[in-house]
Amino acid sequence: MKDTFKGKVITVTGASSGIGYELAKLLYTRGASLAISSRNGQKLQGLVQVLSQMQPAPGQEFIATTVDVSRAEDVKAWVRETVSHFGQLNGAANVAGSGEGEQFAPLTSKTDDEFDTMVDINLRGVFNCMRAQIPHMGSGSSIVNVSSGAAITGIPGLALYSAAKAALNNLSKTAAREVGHLGIRINVLSPGFTLSPPLLCLGPEFLKPHTEKTPLRRAGEPMELASSIAYLLSEESSFQTGSVVVVDGGYLC
Repeated sequence: MKDTFKGKVITVTGASSGIGYELAKLLYTRGASLAISSRNGQKLQGLVQVLSQMQPAPGQEFIATTVDVSRAEDVKAWVRETVSHFGQLNGAANVAGSGEGEQFAPLTSKTDDEFDTMVDINLRGVFNCMRAQIPHMGSGSSIVNVSSGAAITGIPGLALYSAAKAALNNLSKTAAREVGHLGIRINVLSPGFTLSPPLLCLGPEFLKPHTEKTPLRRAGEPMELASSIAYLLSEESSFQTGSVVVVDGGYLC
């Protein structure tokens, strides 16, 4: 497992906290060179410090960049910098996304600004990333986009977040069909309720009733989701593409 990603270069968005943070650490321990990003450069420095204290393999390194994935030019520049620095791009984990910015309220009370925010963060960001990443990838490359169980069932009160994530799923499936002949795989990880900042900000009154409906009676840990993403990025999932992989403690079963 330690050398699973030896010689591979992988980009990770949303790396300053939660699933992206744990994924970056996991990939680095398994030999990947990384281009990590977050729109919060200050928080990203926490991960930089952690990775800097690890013992990399010869030739293994990482670069960190502040990137707002909703801004196409920022994403293009980041991906170009990554390829220029490392000479290749073998994988991408597009984790950045959030329900922050949408008030927990009925659809009829939503605003245009909320709609734009949810689309920018959860759909446009992944579109910008894949559009920039795919031209630099070759056969054997893998992209994993992080969605949400809300894309499958919808969450009353979070209609815009749910809709944006559902669109992300279909965008990913379509892209997988388009690039499959190139040997590039694209899959989606659909987490259930996970103990990451976007969920924790909703408070225990939101989380408790949902975890009680989950067969495992708890929310997921970010590392549990990171492990699933690592599998989809690895050659162990070499015949899997266009999938929406649900990891939710059984919530949707």
